[in-house]
Amino acid sequence: MDAILMSLMAALNEKLLINVYQRDTDDFYTGYVQALGSNAVILSTYNDAGISDGAVLLTFNAIEQVEFAGADLDDMDFRIDLAERAHFLTLEEPATLKFDPTQDLLQQLAQQAQASQQVVMVILADDDSFLEGQITSVFEDRFTLSVFNKYNYTDVRVMQIDCSDVLVVEFAGLDLFLETQLVAQRAHLVHQKSELHLNNGQLAPILADAEKSGAMLAAIPRDNEDQFYIGTVKALNHGVVVLSLLDMAAQFGGYVALRIAALQSLITASDYLQTIAFYRQWDEAHDFTQQPVLNADRDFDNTAELIPSLVSEAAAFQRVIRVRAATEEDHLMGIPQEVSATGFVMRLTDGGEPENVPVAFDDVLELAFGHIFAYIAEETLHQDGR
Repeated sequence: MDAILMSLMAALNEKLLINVYQRDTDDFYTGYVQALGSNAVILSTYNDAGISDGAVLLTFNAIEQVEFAGADLDDMDFRIDLAERAHFLTLEEPATLKFDPTQDLLQQLAQQAQASQQVVMVILADDDSFLEGQITSVFEDRFTLSVFNKYNYTDVRVMQIDCSDVLVVEFAGLDLFLETQLVAQRAHLVHQKSELHLNNGQLAPILADAEKSGAMLAAIPRDNEDQFYIGTVKALNHGVVVLSLLDMAAQFGGYVALRIAALQSLITASDYLQTIAFYRQWDEAHDFTQQPVLNADRDFDNTAELIPSLVSEAAAFQRVIRVRAATEEDHLMGIPQEVSATGFVMRLTDGGEPENVPVAFDDVLELAFGHIFAYIAEETLHQDGR
C-alpha cells in the first residue's frame, strides 16, 4: 500500500500520465491524478481514443499497480496528442468538482453527485455488477443509490451502499452525462419488450425491412454472444449485411460487414435500443454525432460482392480494417494486400513486428472499417513510417 501511495504522490506532484490497474480484473484507467486522499485517488481519465472522458475515484483497496512508463502509455500519449490535433469531439468541461485531499474523497464525491443529480457508476467489493444511478442521500458511512438500468427500465431499485464496500466510482464521462439526460425523463420512459429474432434462416427479410425504414437494430454474432453491434442497415446482398454503427454514446462507430449466416440473432426492439435512440437525438441536437475525421455518409453498392469489394478498396487506399475469420481465434487488424479472386493477405498493425496472415474471402465472418480506431492505427503507421 505504501508503494501505491508513493507512486500516486509522484504522479500528482510531477503531473504524470499513468495507468492504474485494478485487482482481480484486466481493467485499468489511464489519466492524471486530480486529487489524492488518505484512502482513495481521483483520476481525470481518457478513453481508448485518447479523448478526455470524465473521472474516476479508486480506493486503494481496488488498486493492484500504478504504471508510469511503457508501450501502452507511449501509445496513449500519441492518441491524446492526435485527439487534440484532430479536434476530436469531447464534452465541454462542466463545473469542476472540488475536492479537499485532507477530507474523505468518497464522501465529497457522493455529496456533490447528490447535489448535481448526475448519474455515477459504482463498483462494489464482492459484486461483479456495475451499478449506475443517482445518489439520493449521503450519510457518514453510507449513501443511497437510486439504480437506473439502461438495458431494462423495469429494474427499479434503491440501494443502501456501505462506503467501506465501494471500490470504484466513475463520474462525469460522456456516457454517464447522456444517461443523466435520459434519467431526467425517467417518469416518461415506457418499458419496451425485447423483440428477438433467432437466426433460423429468416433474418434477411428483417434486415431488408430495416434497410427500407432506417430502423435501428442490434446484431449478435454466433460464438461471440458477449459482443453485439447496434446500427442501421446500409447495404444487403448475397448473405452479407453492412451496418452503420453507433457506439455506446450513439456517436458514429464506423461500419461492419457481417455474414448473415454467422449471426446468432437480431434484436429489433428493446429498452437499450430506446436508450441509444435517446442518446442519438441528443447528439444530433448538439452536433455531436461523429468525430471530424470519420465519414458517416458512405454509400455502398448492393450489386457488388460486398466483402471482396470492401477488401479491395481498403487495399487500394491502404486503409486499416478489422477481420474476424472462421480460421482465426482472434480478430485480425491491419491493411489487406495481395488481393486475389479468392482471398487476401492481412498485414497486421498491432505495433509489433509486421506479420502477414492469409485469409480466404469465404472465411470472413465480420469486416469492420471506417471507425476511430482504424483511423488511429493508420496515423500510428504514418508516424512509424510503415
